[in-house]
Amino acid sequence: MPLFLDDPSYGPGGPDGQGWNRLSLNAHFDTRHQCGLLPTNHATLFESRTGRQRWGGYERCNKPGAGYCGTCPVFQRAGEGRHMPWPESTPLVMVRSRPWPPTPGSFFVNFAAGRSDLHLYTWAGAKLGIETDWITVRNAPGARCSWIFRDEEGEAFWLARDNLAATTAVVRSRTMRATTRHALYAGPEGPRLALLTCHGCSHSGDDLQLLAADLADAAGQAAAAQTGIPEHLAGVPVIDLSHENGRSRIRHHDATIYVDWDIPFSGAAATALLAYAVRLSRTF
Repeated sequence: MPLFLDDPSYGPGGPDGQGWNRLSLNAHFDTRHQCGLLPTNHATLFESRTGRQRWGGYERCNKPGAGYCGTCPVFQRAGEGRHMPWPESTPLVMVRSRPWPPTPGSFFVNFAAGRSDLHLYTWAGAKLGIETDWITVRNAPGARCSWIFRDEEGEAFWLARDNLAATTAVVRSRTMRATTRHALYAGPEGPRLALLTCHGCSHSGDDLQLLAADLADAAGQAAAAQTGIPEHLAGVPVIDLSHENGRSRIRHHDATIYVDWDIPFSGAAATALLAYAVRLSRTF
């Protein structure tokens, strides 16, 4: 994983080998070393979390003796994980990027340019009053990001949180000819939460255990019944959803998953199902 991102080298020959023009604006732009652990947008967040960093779109490396990352506080904090403010009792939030206002009086090198804060919303679009930043999301353990999407309010993406109780959740699976059934339980003892019937089953056991843990939390919340779910989630490709007559359906590539509910289909249960859909899209 590249951490120290050296600034681009100067090539006097230019891209065509014939030399640059005499007029150059390079001195007016910031081309210093950058840190691969300090993303400033969704593209570099993806790069940083998957080990694909390259120069451009990261915060500067300001450590004396640049390149010795093992002793850097930024590196040490990234390894420890970073607490992220997260609303209680929900496994899924929508994260909206809010650009910084321009720095007053700046002309060429504007520190605010290309930078933004992140605001958290429910999947239905209600503001949660929680703000965070790209670096915190990058270092948040157990947080899975969707691909970015754009709408009339700007850029946004989904963030699904792994449930720590998933390690004790129980999934009992049975294959029956062309289908596979998965019964979900919060633990070895206790009532069933939901029954999934898969046609063309291809998901992992971890996804099912996370869904079971989220449904266990949803079952413990007193909430009004949920009447439906969105047919599509922006930023979550090749997944269609529906809910009718007390049964939910997920279409994922060539697979179809039916969910029969043993707990009330509440808003919390719907959120757990949508978080499951975000994880199914193989986000990072």
